[in-house]
Amino acid sequence: MRALAEIRGTRTEADAAVLWDWHSWWAQNLAWRPSEDHDPRERADSFYEALYDRHLTVDFAHPEADLSRYPLVVVPALYLMTRAAGNNVRAYVENGGTLVVSYFSGIVDEHDAVHEGAYPGALREVLGLTVEEFSPLLQDERVRLTGPDGSELTGEVWTEFVVPRGADTVWTYADGLTAGRPAVTRHRLGRGTAWYVSTRLDAQGLNALIGRAADDAGLAPRAGLPRDVEVVRRRGDSGTYLFVVNHTAGDTKVPLDTPGTELLTGERAAGRLAVPAGAVRVVRLDG
Repeated sequence: MRALAEIRGTRTEADAAVLWDWHSWWAQNLAWRPSEDHDPRERADSFYEALYDRHLTVDFAHPEADLSRYPLVVVPALYLMTRAAGNNVRAYVENGGTLVVSYFSGIVDEHDAVHEGAYPGALREVLGLTVEEFSPLLQDERVRLTGPDGSELTGEVWTEFVVPRGADTVWTYADGLTAGRPAVTRHRLGRGTAWYVSTRLDAQGLNALIGRAADDAGLAPRAGLPRDVEVVRRRGDSGTYLFVVNHTAGDTKVPLDTPGTELLTGERAAGRLAVPAGAVRVVRLDG
């Protein structure tokens, strides 16, 4: 602990924020929702995992919080959303942010009353679309999504009749009741971009979606990092620090763009940092 004393007062630099609100969580767990297979916690976990697998550092933030420091903001399941929160995420996109929204978000206000106008209420303008009707799927039913590049994704649990109002269609439903309708859209607004996904994508589909959104946000893939090796940057008056946590059972080496000093061993680190299985390394970067 003495070796790490200098990191006190530093702050994690996150690449993305996942919006979460307990009031929305409670409202979404009422018994009358359109599909009992829709689980907001599952969506939050799945989106987080997709971000984690790209080695992106994630914060959780309130929908009305200052989002300006995040290149990417994800809304996995925010059924209840105040008008202030809707205006907040719209300003975030207009000012250059990249937003990803999953289905059944922005539907009601803080009183659990449906927002005036078409779905998705508080998010309608920032997403550049309306939803005419929800179309939940039967248990174990799947739908195919196709993209202009020939890519195919798989959706389950939920579909919607989406009408673009400025948004571009990226993936289209290939079968089911919504066949031929937009499934995933992308809306350019101000200096930023807002994505909408109207079905529950599997892991492969979420990875494809997050990859496209991360490109919009300027978050380049971190090459050379093994799966389950976590890399987090912290910055403060004392300097910039790189935390590397090896969650795997094997030794690994992590590429370093900037050399520095490893605080736990006192050794210089340059080029590639050796991190034993299950170990942590903390590097004070030069400069």
